[in-house]
Amino acid sequence: MNSTNKLITSLFFLGLGLNLIFVYFEQGRLFNSVTYGDLTLGSERYIRAASVILISVTVILNFFAAKYKYLPKIFLAYFLILGFITINYLLTGPGIDDLTGLMDSKGIGPWIAFGLIFVCYDDHRYELFKKFSIIAVIVISIYVIYSLIVDGVGIYRGQSLAKYRIYATNLMWITPFVFFMSKHDKKLRFIRVFAIFMGIITALICVTRSFLLIYFLVLLFDFFHTKKKTIYFVGFGALGLLFVYMLLNTASFSSSFDLLVKRGIEDSRTNQLMGFLSQLNFVDLIVGQGFDPVYYADGRQSNMIDNQWLKLIWWAGLIPALMYFYLTAFIPFKMFMKKGQDYETKVESFILLIWTLACAGLAIYSTMSVDFFFFIVCIIQGRLLYKYSLRREV
Repeated sequence: MNSTNKLITSLFFLGLGLNLIFVYFEQGRLFNSVTYGDLTLGSERYIRAASVILISVTVILNFFAAKYKYLPKIFLAYFLILGFITINYLLTGPGIDDLTGLMDSKGIGPWIAFGLIFVCYDDHRYELFKKFSIIAVIVISIYVIYSLIVDGVGIYRGQSLAKYRIYATNLMWITPFVFFMSKHDKKLRFIRVFAIFMGIITALICVTRSFLLIYFLVLLFDFFHTKKKTIYFVGFGALGLLFVYMLLNTASFSSSFDLLVKRGIEDSRTNQLMGFLSQLNFVDLIVGQGFDPVYYADGRQSNMIDNQWLKLIWWAGLIPALMYFYLTAFIPFKMFMKKGQDYETKVESFILLIWTLACAGLAIYSTMSVDFFFFIVCIIQGRLLYKYSLRREV
């Protein structure tokens, strides 16, 4: 590895590491926001700022190293996204000097960070990333366990979300990768089980049906790629007994389960989507409404929609949305459906397909951002796009 690659690798993992630390403070910020209406951050905000700066520098330096590693059309798609969103922000956003706006999902920051898709062409760096992912699962799980010991689960769902939502969202995107990639390493068997257990338990604490559905799809994928399926039946039996024990002996988990059953039959999307779509016009779909789009829901202005694909079209326009769909959904689907695909590539494709569904409303907390989980998804996506480029598929 030459000196430039070493520098890129060092900045890359330092940026990721700082963002992993910030996950703890971000969860604290959510709790303060829900409980006290306080959105402010203390000096810990500099941790996130340093993380995003390091990631951005990594992306910029890496462009020169990755120049011939990816197909030109992949670079073109990325720069079309970044270019249109930058113009959109300059024309309609709060300004370059507004750090909060820059780091918003509609700001420039997340889309510079999206350039992480070009970082993991280096085999050694990707292997290090796999090890880092295991560390990340362990660290966030420690956050969860500490919160359970100190604060408990929460009496109702709002409290649980306030205490654990950030942890649950991040685990949902790191856990499947660790769970799959450690499948054939006997030394990592405990980590593999621990990762999926903590992911599911945290999703149960938050009473988040979409997260649980994603874990079900993860387990289903793994089931079909497991030769000795007896292990699965034994594992499900053990988890079932543990689950029943927690329901019978833990009041907060019993309440969570009751709420989950009720939420399972609720339709919280249809009316929202119908109201939103009825207010769109053709011009909005082409050019986007800019940084502060609004529509009316139940007689009140709203800028929230539980579908990131529609939201991206809504504020950024059709071209960025199509380019992002091409890189995030179309290519991974082609790779997933290709016959004779190796297991690792199949896993990476599958995670991107789950991300595509999540952005379509399967998991409303999944969004393009400067959050840790988005960086993880970008890195996995980048490895897949590199493999796609190697095969020179058209």
